[in-house]
Amino acid sequence: MHDALRATSDSPLFKVTTAPYLLLDTGLHIRGVNPAYLRATGRSREELTGAFLFDAFPDNPEDTDSTGVHNLTTSLERVLRHGTPHDMGIQRYDIPESRAPGGFRVKAWSPVNSPLTAGDGRVVGVLHHVEDITTVYESLRHADGSGTADGAGQPTALLRDVMLALAFHQRAARLTGPAAPVGLSGAGAGAGAGTNGTSAAGLARRDALWHGIAHATRQGPPGRGCLAAVCDCAVRELPGADAAVITLQGDGAQSVQLATTSQWGQRVEELQWITGCGPSLTAFVTGEPVLVPQLDQPSTRWPLFTDAACRIGVGAAFAYPLSTASTTVGTLTLYHRGRGLAKPPADAEVFAQIAAAVLLADLEGDITARARATADRGDINTAIGVLAATQQISTNDALAWLRTMARNKSMPLADFAREVLARRPPEMPS
Repeated sequence: MHDALRATSDSPLFKVTTAPYLLLDTGLHIRGVNPAYLRATGRSREELTGAFLFDAFPDNPEDTDSTGVHNLTTSLERVLRHGTPHDMGIQRYDIPESRAPGGFRVKAWSPVNSPLTAGDGRVVGVLHHVEDITTVYESLRHADGSGTADGAGQPTALLRDVMLALAFHQRAARLTGPAAPVGLSGAGAGAGAGTNGTSAAGLARRDALWHGIAHATRQGPPGRGCLAAVCDCAVRELPGADAAVITLQGDGAQSVQLATTSQWGQRVEELQWITGCGPSLTAFVTGEPVLVPQLDQPSTRWPLFTDAACRIGVGAAFAYPLSTASTTVGTLTLYHRGRGLAKPPADAEVFAQIAAAVLLADLEGDITARARATADRGDINTAIGVLAATQQISTNDALAWLRTMARNKSMPLADFAREVLARRPPEMPS
């Protein structure tokens, strides 16, 4: 076994972390396994050490749609070839039942594979990290009574989104614990990690809140996703939170309200963009929570926002940044209606951690598309206004001309609008 593999296997962090890890050499033989992985799979160290990975964990022959071996093989080969980590997202991968020879247990995982390198930079193995999210997979499949107990294939798109968010949440929870594997942390590091809720009771409370949110997502009306469920649950669970808003922040018009519990909360959040100041904007810029239990106090930092917010009944505001390890991507802000409060709701930071996990899980999907659509609409509207002003035509005529020209050029409307804005001044044929 290569020295790099042996050093990782012998590391105290590898042994004590609660995150399940497996060490593989370049031939995909198991060269190390930590206690957390043994607990997650119900296997013994003697069974696994030295075994070829897919002899130890073959596909479930009863699941004709199984893609576990194929997908994991593809990911591991990619890591060995390119020397970069690969997050597999959500993977249904049943495992042999050690107490019933020939039987398999239904399992759902979130695997991350990372390269292990020698001193010369050569890849000598793979660190395989999994999060077992079978419990929520099973409960969500059967939440509405329509699930079946047979060998169902991969989870639906909705369940994949929910479970991927859960995996981010679980990794963040591990990184806040006393045995956080600093040298072994994989994807998801910093996904809402904080100092709140690191005790056993705190983590149990966080898990209970998460599962409530996951079930609310599964059982909610069509079109409402995880972020909306986070906001709804925050208002339901946090005393004093009358509205919750999650915003994907950016520069200027790039901010997008991803979820809000009421028109009142949406209006309060929008006041910050009108006045150019407020708790959400400050939390985003500083990367620190902004807690204002008494909004109408003279020391408030944002007089324009404060005056406007108090006029519509806001008494307190608590804004939490939603951050990765390197940047802040959005905010969760809670608003209280009426008189101020003595302090923030006790579990508000936990909700922010969960919101960050959900937001990060969705950044590659619908949220990115919605943010791009918002930016496109802004560019189209700006082009319409510029054309109307410079050509002295109505906005309807300007829009009609944009659509006609974009169609003639076989260009998306937003791309043509940006082309028009790039001209100084924009040209419009008579």
